[in-house]
Amino acid sequence: MSRRVLVGVGLVLLIVLVPETGRAQLFSFEAERARPVQALAAGYFLNDFTYDGDDPPAFTFNFGEPAVGLVYTRPRFFVTAGLGGQEAGTQPGEVVAADTVDLRLVDLSLSTWAEIQVLPDWTGRTRLIVPIVLHTNYRRVAPQGDNTLLETFDVTVLGLGTGLGVSRSLGGSLVEARAHPILGLATTSLGDALGSARLLDAQVQWHSPPLFGRFGLSLGYAYRTQVWNVDASDLFEELTGDLFDYRGQMHLLWAGVNW
Repeated sequence: MSRRVLVGVGLVLLIVLVPETGRAQLFSFEAERARPVQALAAGYFLNDFTYDGDDPPAFTFNFGEPAVGLVYTRPRFFVTAGLGGQEAGTQPGEVVAADTVDLRLVDLSLSTWAEIQVLPDWTGRTRLIVPIVLHTNYRRVAPQGDNTLLETFDVTVLGLGTGLGVSRSLGGSLVEARAHPILGLATTSLGDALGSARLLDAQVQWHSPPLFGRFGLSLGYAYRTQVWNVDASDLFEELTGDLFDYRGQMHLLWAGVNW
């Protein structure tokens, strides 16, 4: 299965599952839901991305610098996009062969989910749900400028998971929290290199009531820990056995507007 096929399948599923603003009950089993809020925010990403294979290669993609980007949320939908750079000589970890080049990071993620309400909402303010999550993320770490396929970490993940979520209305404000593990497939730009990925995703966000016309404020925090375990490519089997096995953590803070 090539990366293009995997991404294509993911996009089709996401289009099918993503609820439109006017469809409050699509793929949801609860009778009522909290006030829908969508938000667009600026995000600050703290990254810790390190090699996790048995024999470190001469070139690694270890990345420990922050990134900046955007966060978009709405009911049952969460998207992040981050861009970062790391100057030569600042690479973390013991393997330092790559610290002679500047690295660039691109990180994209998208989650959508159906919801099963666990308990009746007797107060009309609190909802406890089990989300059934479809998740995809893409990470690229590569030297600045021209580089070969073996000099680029370029991995797409498509996975499924479930966990717990809660939302509570506090006056005119809304607080939402969710956490879930994900298991998925991982593939690289080499095309035939297919492996696995596992991650734990958690988010909490606060939405104020409208403060400026229809717009309010939104603040949030997300944490992700992820392991990429990509198998060798048939084209470069001797060179790529553990080349794309990495482990990473990300802390994300965001602030923006909701409506």
